[in-house]
Amino acid sequence: MSSRQLTRRGMLGLAGGLGPLSLADCLRSRASGHSTVAGARSVILVWLAGGPSHLETFDPKPNAPGGAGGPLGTVATTIPGVAFCETLPNLAVQSDRLAVIRTVHHRQGAHEPGQAYMISGNRFRPGHNFPSVGAVVGRQRRRRSDRNGLPTYVALPDEGVRGGGHLGAAWNPLSVSSDPSRPGFRVADLFPPRTIAADRLARRRALSAAVRTRFSAQRPSPEGDAVARYTDQAWDIVNSPRARAAFDLELESARMRERYGRAVMGQRLLLARRLIEADVPFVTVSAYEWDDHRNLVPRLREKLPDVDRGLATLVEDLDLRGLLETTMVVVAGEFGRTPAFNENAGRDHWANAFSVVVAGGGVAGGRVIGKTDRRAAEPVTRPVTPEDLHFTIYHQLGIDAGRFLPSVSGRDIPILRDGQLIEELLS
Repeated sequence: MSSRQLTRRGMLGLAGGLGPLSLADCLRSRASGHSTVAGARSVILVWLAGGPSHLETFDPKPNAPGGAGGPLGTVATTIPGVAFCETLPNLAVQSDRLAVIRTVHHRQGAHEPGQAYMISGNRFRPGHNFPSVGAVVGRQRRRRSDRNGLPTYVALPDEGVRGGGHLGAAWNPLSVSSDPSRPGFRVADLFPPRTIAADRLARRRALSAAVRTRFSAQRPSPEGDAVARYTDQAWDIVNSPRARAAFDLELESARMRERYGRAVMGQRLLLARRLIEADVPFVTVSAYEWDDHRNLVPRLREKLPDVDRGLATLVEDLDLRGLLETTMVVVAGEFGRTPAFNENAGRDHWANAFSVVVAGGGVAGGRVIGKTDRRAAEPVTRPVTPEDLHFTIYHQLGIDAGRFLPSVSGRDIPILRDGQLIEELLS
């Protein structure tokens, strides 16, 4: 794969029944009791695909019985009485800007259903593909981005973040699979070849539109509409100087690039900040693989310093630029890891309790929501579901989580079927 490729996720199929909507009807009634206050304009989701260990990050248990806590120590945060794992010293300094939810839980212990649940806020259902939160936000914020030629949903890259689901492939993320930490990084598809003149490009676009229009008139379909939107958005991006500038890391100073760290995670986080500045509503950042079934501690020692440095810089940078108030940063994976090491010195999947970090977008920092038991195995206080997390994200964006949106099959389906506002994040 070329380091300069810009790709889109392929068309996603829709299959299976949707079941009764009575629960959604109840949700709509209940959701109307919460007025949606748009404290946030944009979201950066830092997606740690594979499931990072909460014990070696935001919920360390150094004195856990049976050695469950592992060999790593802790580091004090700016929150009285709260420590992070020693792997996160920079985030510990920024903890007054962070809210840590230690008691997120569900019962989907495999990757695909866990990712589907945590990325959509809807419990996994075989045969049905719920849209990701990014797709929903992008759809609901499309007018804002359409005005400036920018995509509504960008994934850096799109591994594990899913797409438009039953809303249709038109709402899949614009995926940048190339590595911005490499010298000469450039999203090549944003820049037409110099050998093609502007008038020739215009003729090509007109011909393409004419063919699509005729085809759609003869064989209308949601898939055809999705392709049309893809194509139109691609042309808008290519023709937008603002979009090209947003993806150009060379416009950043060398000092700023060093602050984020020159590794792939740091540079993707810096690129995410540039996209937020350009008014992209939703950006997902992914890097590395977090399914550490073996050699967990040495592998985390390799990966976490880049995440710690890049994330801490992102939160501080957004705040100093006046963007943190309107930008919600969410750090999550599909689940955590077992409270005991396996025979390969790794930890296996564990969805009974794990941590999610939220900052900005109207969320109050310097707090921890919920408490787990001595082994970080189960919630003791304030359990939080994926539905609750997504309900709160939508609430802060001013999006009614009980709203019904049309699927490609013609059925109206609620954004969420359940969920409560996490009041402690906002008070």
